[in-house]
Amino acid sequence: MLEEDIEIQGKRFRLYFQNRYTILSLVVDLLTGFFYIIGSIAALAPIPDRIGLYFYLIGSIFLTIRPILRIIKNIFVYDDWKESSK
Repeated sequence: MLEEDIEIQGKRFRLYFQNRYTILSLVVDLLTGFFYIIGSIAALAPIPDRIGLYFYLIGSIFLTIRPILRIIKNIFVYDDWKESSK
């Protein structure tokens, strides 16, 4: 198991996820979809328009989070000074 992997131990089963950033990205995608669906339903329902706009805004924020997670996943930091002193 690597450091970036997630393992959830249950009573009978074990869930193993290979990369926490992949899981986070999928959760963000699901939440984005839910917020846009709720925003669409709120736009059709006889409730104040402001509520639907808030859900669309939250969905837009989650759309922005996804590429940020991909950037974080693909950044690697190497300490050249530490490597050269070995």
